[in-house]
Amino acid sequence: MPFTLIQGTFEPTSGIPDGDSVRFKADDDTLFDKLGGRAEFKSEGQVQLRYEGIDALEKAAKKTFSSNATKRNIDLLGGEKAGRPGYILSGNVDGNGRPVCFVFVGKPPKWDNSDRGEELNADMLRESINYKLLQEGHVYPMFYETLYKELRDVMVAATEKARAEKAGIWKADRSDQGVEIDIPPNLAELPPIFPKLWRRLESFYQRPSNRDKTLKQFVAALSRGKDRLFTIPDQRSIKLSTALKVDGNKLTMLYKPEEMVFESDVRIERVLASMTTSIF
Repeated sequence: MPFTLIQGTFEPTSGIPDGDSVRFKADDDTLFDKLGGRAEFKSEGQVQLRYEGIDALEKAAKKTFSSNATKRNIDLLGGEKAGRPGYILSGNVDGNGRPVCFVFVGKPPKWDNSDRGEELNADMLRESINYKLLQEGHVYPMFYETLYKELRDVMVAATEKARAEKAGIWKADRSDQGVEIDIPPNLAELPPIFPKLWRRLESFYQRPSNRDKTLKQFVAALSRGKDRLFTIPDQRSIKLSTALKVDGNKLTMLYKPEEMVFESDVRIERVLASMTTSIF
């Protein structure tokens, strides 16, 4: 997977940083033009980053797990002071205008940004803040098909080690063991679960007309959504709804987070664009 290296400064005092995102100001913002997609610039030329390969609990999710991830992310960036130097490696921009990237502090290596850029190797990946947050158990793995298997394997190993040591979220995670959810749910009090699933629950139940609907109705609604994934253990191409099991008020993921590879925003947008072109 080719990456463009963009040097600049991290700006944790701007916007709302969390466990897998922060504001960043590039020394040369024309390098964002090399990425797939269009970056959205905030005040003073900053962009909001989205960390590749990981997903943190939402701020409204169970404390203190979500706040611990935010604090550790900022600590690894060098603290809350603005203008901390570092660099990112990115290949794409997501649908919200955020460069999807691996994040590093300090002086960058020599890097050829001509054409599509160079490829990230496993040793360098282990120096990223993404990897360190995953290794310490502050975040979940979150894989898209745009990330090479060789890099995924490094992050899977870090996840398995953190889970075995019950580090951070893994001491309380209920994703694939099942979580009891009252109706209507109090999502802020749920034990840690896969963040994408938590967000889908939030999106569904924040609608007044859905407040008293069952988990089976939630999964049925999810089946009409666009979340598609590939399962590593049994090589299936399915929707997120198919990866879930409902038993009364208990919701269980049938796969571990690191066993799923999701279709990215980039792929979905290309499919939709091709469908539109074929119609006209």
